[in-house]
Amino acid sequence: MRALRDPRRRLRVFIERGLIPKLPTTWQLWQGQLEMAPYVVAPDAGDNARYEGAPLGHPLLRTPVVLANVGLDHFRVGHGLHAKPESLYRHLNFVFHEGMPAFDLQLVQSVPGGLEALRRYTQAIEDGSSPKARRQRRWIDRVLPKASDYRQKFLAPGGWIDQAEAFDYPTEKDVAGFLRPEFTDLVRFANHCAVAYPASPLEQRLTTIPSHLVGLARRRFE
Repeated sequence: MRALRDPRRRLRVFIERGLIPKLPTTWQLWQGQLEMAPYVVAPDAGDNARYEGAPLGHPLLRTPVVLANVGLDHFRVGHGLHAKPESLYRHLNFVFHEGMPAFDLQLVQSVPGGLEALRRYTQAIEDGSSPKARRQRRWIDRVLPKASDYRQKFLAPGGWIDQAEAFDYPTEKDVAGFLRPEFTDLVRFANHCAVAYPASPLEQRLTTIPSHLVGLARRRFE
């Protein structure tokens, strides 16, 4: 389990494919997730519309349901490389994603056998193949409109899981204009961190670090 929470090991699948030429340091990843957090936490303008029609679709109603099923990893708003694999599978099933959730699928892909495990997990919910899966499906159907159609986006031939297995992810030009491309894709995020931030706090004057970190957290609102 400890290995699954080591960012360097988790990113290996993308390094071996030549997609991450320079591995970011832990300090760089930490700075990156600090800058990214406001983009993840604050809902976008279409958030309410995506859940319209679900009995528990309102954020005040669905958030406790998601938290109860995903667990404390739901509060991990950074790079996600420390999240448990099953938390990722649950997140992808309980939280609606408008387009292909590249970042989350790459987090799953960073776990050996992760994409196939996600497929089995999602298919079990779709089929209601166990009491636990049926219980989860009932809750998901309350927070997501047309939840079965949403699951098929992952499960269908050529769907999101198949695309992820082929490393066929959206490019930067496919990302909506109001989003930061480097915060929608784990590979782009890692490459951004490796060049955008100091590699070590020793590269900065100690007195400037607090203001530097505050500046990263505020950047979205400038």
